[in-house]
Formats: sequence, structure tokens, C-alpha cells
Amino acid sequence: MVAALAPIDPMRIPLSISIALVVAACTDAPPSLGEVTAAATVGDYETTSCSTAVVLELSRQIAAEVDCMAPGQLVEFPEGNGIVFAGSAVLPYVSEAARSDLLMAVAAGGGTTLELTSAYRTVAQQYLLYRWYQLGRCGIPVAATPGTSNHESGRAIDVSNFAAWLTVLPAHRWAHDVPGDDVHFDHTASPDLRGTDVLAFQRLWNRNHPEAPLAEDGDYGPMTAMALSMAPATGFVDGAQCQGAGYQVAVEAVRAPRTVTSGARFEFAVTVRNSGTTAWPAGVALVTAEPLGRASALATAAWPAPDRAAVTVESVGPGARTTLLVAAQAPMVDAALELTESFTLALADQHAGSIALVVTVEPDDGAASGGCSTRGGDGGGGLALAGALAAVVRRRRATGPRRA
Repeated sequence: MVAALAPIDPMRIPLSISIALVVAACTDAPPSLGEVTAAATVGDYETTSCSTAVVLELSRQIAAEVDCMAPGQLVEFPEGNGIVFAGSAVLPYVSEAARSDLLMAVAAGGGTTLELTSAYRTVAQQYLLYRWYQLGRCGIPVAATPGTSNHESGRAIDVSNFAAWLTVLPAHRWAHDVPGDDVHFDHTASPDLRGTDVLAFQRLWNRNHPEAPLAEDGDYGPMTAMALSMAPATGFVDGAQCQGAGYQVAVEAVRAPRTVTSGARFEFAVTVRNSGTTAWPAGVALVTAEPLGRASALATAAWPAPDRAAVTVESVGPGARTTLLVAAQAPMVDAALELTESFTLALADQHAGSIALVVTVEPDDGAASGGCSTRGGDGGGGLALAGALAAVVRRRRATGPRRA
């Protein structure tokens, strides 16, 4: 196995995880690994974030549970062929009819790229949007109560370059009819599934908290709201109930440095458990994703390949654990830059989930002062969970307020 770390936290997290690293240090020597990032709850982000990416992995579980309850009601659509995920919290699921019309609209777009900032949105993401609206945060002028947004039905998208699509999308049953919400389009021919994401969350909660069950009624009420606030942002131990056969993975602990600077080396480690009944073969790899096989901007000479951050050398039996320890290097920057890098685990011919690294790289102020930067600790951002998917490591784009 890859060099193992001591157990970090007994809390187990499902595979799709997110790590936010605020990068700021002053030597090339890898800093010691810092805090465990497993404990953040959805409620922790009510006053500390303005991106629903922080609950992306819990949202993936909710989406999977919805698919268990109503197979085929949500289908995935790819990035590429004229579609770009311009935001960091995109869950690329819509109804089958909506996907067909979306792809036809893009094909009819005359080569214009559709910059998508939001598609399917779960009750966990809607909870945060609604709380930020209630608290007057994040520039959100209006937000729907959780359980009532069309995004929760897979029948709505937000498009940052909406002006280029005001004719094409409506011609393919994507209505642009919400006053004051320019980025928002509704697919009027899709079924209304609002409430299914609430029920999916209630089922997930009850599966993991039988001592404090919620009514499984699909209604968003005070008890469900309280449970959402307490739910782990990176998802529950026991995920969707209908997961099929094949390789199963749970991420049990994460260690990461708190700060590193521009050009500095750092490390992160992910402890994973074989949660299925089939042994993993040797050679389980942490590889770049979306698209697969990219050379990573964080790669070092220690990586087996520019697109392959770490590889196990032994098989991992059912219930067994292994730790993927990765040496990475921040790119050189002159100004603060937030990057998103995506990985997945490659198990034989299967790619299981995603691990998204959100890396804020800060310039080395020590060059001007003759010493290390004095920005220690959080450095204005701290170690925080953040969910993200991105096709490439890239600058985040400002998308403005989103419709709830």
C-alpha cells in the first residue's frame, strides 16, 4: 500500500470529497499535515461561504438517493461539445427531456459556448442559498424556500452568458420567464420533482441517525431544516441505498496542510476504505478527472505520471483501508489565484467518484519583506471544506447572484 498515516478521525466520509487548501508558506520543504477536514457541517457555511460547492458531495449523495427512488428521472449530461461548467457547484443532472432539448439547443447555437453555472440543485444547496438570503449575505436578492425551487426538479439551469442564448434556448423549450433573474431558464416540459430531494435527504439522515429519525414525507419543515444544518457537508457514511455491484469506496479521513505559498510544495492525504465485497486489485490510482488523463498543474516529479498522483502497490480487501499520500506543488503566481483540480479513483476499468481540490494560491510576500509572510493560520480563508468540479484547473469566474 501507499505509505499509511495514523488514523485521523473515526468519522467516515463517502467517496466524493472536497478539500479546500489555502496556500501560503515560505519554504519548498513540505509542511506538516494539518487539521482533519471531516467534521464540517452544512450549518458551518451559513456565515463562512458564498458557494454551494461546499456541500457538493452531500448533494451528490442526495442526487444518487433520488435516482434510487425514481430511476431515470435525472440523467447526467457531459461538459464539452459546446457546454462549459463555469461554476464550481454544477451538478450536471436534468430530466431526460431537458437533456435532449439542451443538447439540441447547444447544437443550434452556431458555435457559441453555453456557460453553465447551475443545473440540478439539491435541498442542501438550496438550504444554504436560502440562509444566505435570510442573513443578507452573498448578494442574493431572493431565494426560494428549500424544496420549492425548479432547480430541485432537474428542470432549471443558470447560464452566465445568458444574453447569447435568449433566442436559442426558448426555441428548444427552455423558457426565460423569471423577471429579474436573467441567468435562469426553466424547461417547461420536464416533470415537477420538487420534494423528492427533501425525501432523499430524510432517508439518508434516517439511515445514518436511527436514534433521531425524521418523518419521510418530502416536506421541508423545522426538523428537516435542523437536520440539514447538522448534516456533514461531505456526506453521510451510508450513502444511496441502491448502489449496484462492483467496487465500493468510502473516504474515511483527510489530512491537509493549512497554508503554503506560491511555488511551494505541500502534501495531502486521503484514507480510503473498501466498503464493498470485492477486493481491489493492486494499482488503484488517484488520477485527474474531467476530463480524464489531464496533466495536472499540481504535479511533481514524485507523481507516477503527470495525470496520476498516487498508486497503491497492494490489493485492498473488503473492509481494508489504504492511504493515498500526495506531494503537490503550487503554481507560481503574482496575485492570489483560486484553482480547482479534480481527481477520481481508478479501480480496474471503473472510475469511482471525484475528489476535488480547491487551491487558493497566494503570492510570496516574503520576497519583499526579506522574510516569511506573516499570514499564518487561516490566512483569510483557513482550512475549509469546499466542493468543486472543474474540467481544468482554472480561475473561478464571477457569476453574480443566482436564482434560488
